[in-house]
Amino acid sequence: MPPRALVVTPNRVDAELALGFLGENAIPAAAYESISQLDGVLAADAGCIVLAEEALADADAAGLRELLENQPAWSDLPLVLVAGAGAGLAALVERAFPNAGNVTLLERPLNPLTLVSAVQVGLRARARQMEVRDLLQKRDEALRQRDDFLAMLAHELRNPLAPMRSAVYVQKSVQTEDPLIVKTREILERQLVHMTRMVDDLLDVARLERGKVVLKRQRLDLNGALTAAIDACLPAVRARSHHVEMSLAGEALVVDADPVRLDQMLTNLIVNASKFTPDGGKIELQTRRDGQRAIVSVRDNGIGIRPEMLEAVFTPFAQDDTTLARSAGGLGIGLSIARAVAELHGGSLIARSDGLNKGAVFEAAIPLSTLPAAAARTHPAPASPERRRRILLVEDNADIRESLRMVLDLWGHEVLLAATGDEGLAMALREGPDVALIDIGLPGMSGYEVALEIRARSPQRPLRTRMIAMTGYGQPADRERAVSAGFDAHLLKPVDPAILKSLLSG
Repeated sequence: MPPRALVVTPNRVDAELALGFLGENAIPAAAYESISQLDGVLAADAGCIVLAEEALADADAAGLRELLENQPAWSDLPLVLVAGAGAGLAALVERAFPNAGNVTLLERPLNPLTLVSAVQVGLRARARQMEVRDLLQKRDEALRQRDDFLAMLAHELRNPLAPMRSAVYVQKSVQTEDPLIVKTREILERQLVHMTRMVDDLLDVARLERGKVVLKRQRLDLNGALTAAIDACLPAVRARSHHVEMSLAGEALVVDADPVRLDQMLTNLIVNASKFTPDGGKIELQTRRDGQRAIVSVRDNGIGIRPEMLEAVFTPFAQDDTTLARSAGGLGIGLSIARAVAELHGGSLIARSDGLNKGAVFEAAIPLSTLPAAAARTHPAPASPERRRRILLVEDNADIRESLRMVLDLWGHEVLLAATGDEGLAMALREGPDVALIDIGLPGMSGYEVALEIRARSPQRPLRTRMIAMTGYGQPADRERAVSAGFDAHLLKPVDPAILKSLLSG
C-alpha cells in the first residue's frame, strides 16, 4: 500500500473535513479519534501524521513521542501539528515532542490548501525514506548472500588445501640433499600458507563487519606475539630477500588479547609490508609502551601510500592501482581485518606515509593489562608424551584420506580407514578406536549423524573413543553444533599437523 496520512483528532467533524480535503487531492488517508488507536498502524503504512492539538491530551502521547525519538536510521516520520493561534506552537512542540526532527506547525483557522500542501510534502519525504529503507534491505540481503557465498567458497577451497598440507608435511619428513626438491618443497609450503591465510581472511572480513567475532582473551606479552608472527612470516620475507630489523621494548608489554586474532593482526601487517616492499628492501618492527597502551609498529621502505589513500587502505576489498600495485596480488582485506581486530581489543590501527615511493608505517595500539605481568603466558604448555594410538579416519575425499593417513603413519599410529558415514559408524562400533577423525561433509550420513549414533548406540558400554570433527566450515555455530553432536574437538581444514599432533597427544 502507498503511505497514508493518518489524521488524529477527537473531533469527528474536523476528521471528516480533513479526509474530504485530502481525498479531493487523491491523497490516501484514514482518521483516528486518539493516539492510542494508532497502535499497530504506524509500522504498517504510516506516511504522515496529522495531529490535532486536542489529541495531545491522550495518555498515549508519550508513546508516540518515544516512537518518534527511536525510529530506525532511515526513518524520519513527518508530523503535522494543528493548533489554535494562541497556543504558542513552538512551545507546544518543544513540550510535546522535544526531540522530533520532522514537525510542521499549522495554525487555525486552517486553510485547506495549506493542509493539503503540508501533507503532500510529508508524504513525498516519507516515500523517499521508504526507498532508502528498501535499498538498505536489498543491501543487507546482498551482504548475506555474499557472506553465504564466501563461506561456501572457503569450504570448497579448504578441501584441496587439506591434502596439499598433509603432502607437504610428509615431504618434509623425507631427508634429501637434492636442491631442486628442497626448493620446490619450500615454494609449495610458502604458497600453501599464503592460500590458507587468504581463505581465513575471506571468512573473517564478513564476520568482523557484522560484529560476530567473539574474542577469547588471554594474558600475553606483545613482544612474544610479535616474535611468533615474524617467525610465521619468514618464508614470505626470505623469498623477497627483505632485511628485517626488530626492536622490542625492554619490558614485558602484557595485554589481554585473543592470541589467534592478535597473531592475525600482526601477520597481516608484516605480510602487507613484505608485499609492497621491493626485493631487498627493509622492514622494521618495533614494540614500545605509550602510557597505558602497548604499541607495535611495522615500517617499510616500499612503494608508499598517497595521502588521500591513508584511510581507504583499510576499506575491505578496496585497492589503489597506483599506490598498492595490484600486480602484488591479494584481496585487499588484510589491512581492514587488522584494524578491526585492533578495535575489537579496544585499540586502534593507523597508517602513515610521506607519499609514493617513500615507504609506510602501520602503528597498532592495544590497551595494556592492569594485572601483574607475571601472570602472562609466554610459552605454550608442554604436550603430553606421545603414544601409539588406534585411529579411525572417516573421510570421503580420497586425497585427503590418503595424505592424512600418511601423516598418521609417520607418527607411528595404527590407522583404520572409512570412506562413508555408514562405514565409519560400523567400524567405530566394531573396533572401538582410541580416536575417530570424522569429516562432517560425508555423503549420506553426515559426520554429525555419525557422532550422534556412536554416542547413542553404546549407552551400556560407553566407547572411550575421542571424536574429532574435521570440516571446511569454521563459524562458531559449526563448532557449537559439533560439540552438541558429541565431538570432543573441532579441526578446520586444512588440518594443521602441529595442532592435530597436540590433540592426539592430549
